[in-house]
Amino acid sequence: MHSFDETDLRILRAMQNDGTLSVSQIAESIGLSQSPCSRRIIRLQQLGFIRGKSVDLDRRKLGFNAVVVARVKLDKHDKDALDAFKREIREIPEIQYAVLLMGAFDYDLHIVVRDIDHYQTLLHQRLVSLPGVKEMESSVVLDVVKKTNALPI
Repeated sequence: MHSFDETDLRILRAMQNDGTLSVSQIAESIGLSQSPCSRRIIRLQQLGFIRGKSVDLDRRKLGFNAVVVARVKLDKHDKDALDAFKREIREIPEIQYAVLLMGAFDYDLHIVVRDIDHYQTLLHQRLVSLPGVKEMESSVVLDVVKKTNALPI
């Protein structure tokens, strides 16, 4: 792990709290002048601590009114089977989040859809034909209690 100090942590906290802040706003909020703040941000980017910036879109305002969590069990667990499955799920834009798990199921897929009919179509046309799928269990998300990408730094 590369060394960084409390000033770097303050920069990272400010940026993760509001990704729209300019360098001058970050500098002002942490009590640093703009040039050293800019140099630190560039260094943190080069070291890979900052991987980019993104925008949090309101899925409902864009017509995606449902989220489904699909748990998938594969019939094989060798490298080729896992790689084939990963390649295919990366090509499905409705899958926003996919994680490999230890436990009863192999993958959790968080899928955003316009409605349940959209999910049913996606399920029949794409998901059940994913390579190696042995079993799939789906749950509709009723409420998002917490959603964050912020790290507790």
